[in-house]
Amino acid sequence: MRTSESRIKAPVPLTSPDPRFSLARVVSCLESRPHVEEECPEGVRRAAVLLLLTDGPDGVEVLLTRRSHDVSDHKGQVSLPGGAIDPEDVDSRAAALREASEEVGLAPARAQVLGRLDDYVTITGFHIVPWVAAIDDFEDLGPRTSEIEEVFRFPLAYLADERHVLRVPWKRPGSNDDALFIPYGEQLLWGVTARILYRLLEILS
Repeated sequence: MRTSESRIKAPVPLTSPDPRFSLARVVSCLESRPHVEEECPEGVRRAAVLLLLTDGPDGVEVLLTRRSHDVSDHKGQVSLPGGAIDPEDVDSRAAALREASEEVGLAPARAQVLGRLDDYVTITGFHIVPWVAAIDDFEDLGPRTSEIEEVFRFPLAYLADERHVLRVPWKRPGSNDDALFIPYGEQLLWGVTARILYRLLEILS
């Protein structure tokens, strides 16, 4: 078990928090909309991630990790807790909770699973199922494996200010979405992590 750098870094303060982004609103919005499921293409690995949420001073916060340089893929990148769905996992939800337990020490019993977002197929060959869960606080959570360098809080309302979101025109098969880059303090959110977070923002807006 990894114990170094176990403190979760505080979020960057916002100048004008948006009251729309509360945990109660997340619950309401997820209950009122169906998620989009995509068939996993042949040769693509199935994976699941967990958007672990809690209410903070600037509205709902998401627990994010930064991967270490010991991993084979996505070295040093900001990510959501998660990973490949293993054969022993009952389903994608179980996989997301297991990965969060292994990576940041989340006891599955502490998490209230609220629902899931739309599936996402990445250009790196993963079919990702994003699950959303709530927790009373992020206390006692932190890096629990050499794969995770640090853990930090991210207020979703930060994305509501479009000045914080850099868009780069980019086309990929089946999508016309821009690539998103989100500088946040010393971190840079991009790729599928930025896209999933922005999708949650769109649902709440």
